[in-house]
Amino acid sequence: MSTLSRRGFLQVGAAAATLALAGCAGGGSSGASLQFAWWGSTARHTATQKAIDAFKKKKPGVQIKTQFSGWDGYWEKLATQTAGGNAPDVIQMDYSYLGEYARRGSLLDLGPYVGKGLDLSGFEPDVVNAGKINGKQYAVNFGINSMSLIVNKSLAAERGVEIPDTFTWPEYGELAKKLAGKGVFGTEDGAQDGGALENWLLERGKMFFTADGKLAYDENDLKEWFTFWDGLRKAGAATPPEVQATALGDVQNSLVATRKAVMDFAWSNQLTAYMSLTKDEIGIHAFPTGDKPGQYYKPSMLLTVSAASKAKDDAVALVNALVTDADVAGRLGSERGIPPATAIRTALRPKASPSEQLVYGYIDSIKDKVGPLPPPQPLGAGELHNKVLMNINQQIGFGKLTIDQGVSRFFEEAGRVLK
Repeated sequence: MSTLSRRGFLQVGAAAATLALAGCAGGGSSGASLQFAWWGSTARHTATQKAIDAFKKKKPGVQIKTQFSGWDGYWEKLATQTAGGNAPDVIQMDYSYLGEYARRGSLLDLGPYVGKGLDLSGFEPDVVNAGKINGKQYAVNFGINSMSLIVNKSLAAERGVEIPDTFTWPEYGELAKKLAGKGVFGTEDGAQDGGALENWLLERGKMFFTADGKLAYDENDLKEWFTFWDGLRKAGAATPPEVQATALGDVQNSLVATRKAVMDFAWSNQLTAYMSLTKDEIGIHAFPTGDKPGQYYKPSMLLTVSAASKAKDDAVALVNALVTDADVAGRLGSERGIPPATAIRTALRPKASPSEQLVYGYIDSIKDKVGPLPPPQPLGAGELHNKVLMNINQQIGFGKLTIDQGVSRFFEEAGRVLK
């Protein structure tokens, strides 16, 4: 989220928490109006609306207002709403922001509902635990995914280049150089991708954060990361900043889908959206490899309920239906990731589309290559690795900062935003 919006969120955090606590007096009766917010592609919006319609047939007294957008702007608006005490009742949450909202008292503790309106019995323990902060169940996993490399196989074939099954980071750089040419870049610029950076660090035995919320990597690590990508940009293998800037937002802006780049890093659940945007053959591959596992099974996103909701029971009922009711969850498919409930996953996989079958197969194929889920991130982590990293990388790309200056600026900003 932007500096201004996040600062506003922090300044009124205490007031928002007070409003949230006030909203806890009563669960809200059936028949109330709910607001459900999420981000995503057009395909996600369509599938979610179908799921909502299915839920409303089962609970016709519940009215549901929808609030959806692309990733850009979602967190700024949510911060403003939360600070003002009018957050959506049901909120699609990203793992990188979960700790921030939970620790601010903005999310409802779902623990009292487990087994009493919220059925998590079909979830594996680690899937359940992904929604916990300080031992409390603030979120429910909405899909299982992992980082992946999305490849426009049609573009690769036009260049006569075969994509290997596995490769190291240096080999990835050489592959990108072979794929580049004729106005097409081998890879999108991954330097500003927080997920790619985290994967690279994990492969080197490091993490984003220490147990007490400090950065677990140092200036030399980030300098090496920026240097790798700067070299690819200068070689014409990775997209320059003016081109990369056109890919901001959601999948429909991806340079892989618009045939300007052959490879890009993305979460596995996004494959369906990529394939819906082009007639090209799109493939999914594991990340470049390192000494240790870099990938892990991540909640692609989570469902949370605002602590200030005036209709908590109905909000929890919607969350439960979206992840455990076959009639409702079945309308979502696996565009948000592999369904977390075993029964839903078993029921949906045989009916999955070709793109969804690829995602199921990919998740299965890396099961021996994944490490443990990193712990929830501290306050400000989302801003640091989703905004600050991108802004500094752009300035390096445009020549406004040297790599050393960019690294110093990043660590200065980390001291400002991490709380």
